[in-house]
Amino acid sequence: MVKLILRDKEYEVKPGMTLLSALQKSEILPESVIATREGEMILEDEILKDGEVIKLIAVISGG
Repeated sequence: MVKLILRDKEYEVKPGMTLLSALQKSEILPESVIATREGEMILEDEILKDGEVIKLIAVISGG
């Protein structure tokens, strides 16, 4: 499993999907977060591997 962590919530998704798919499956707006793996920013087309922990940082956008 792949873990997505946003604030104090954890989401688990299957490995092999893209970050974008994982966010959509978890009902997280892709434009509302920055994803990092081991401190490195990753892009939406990144394939998630089993056992990874992806930390999501909420971005605040004005409107």
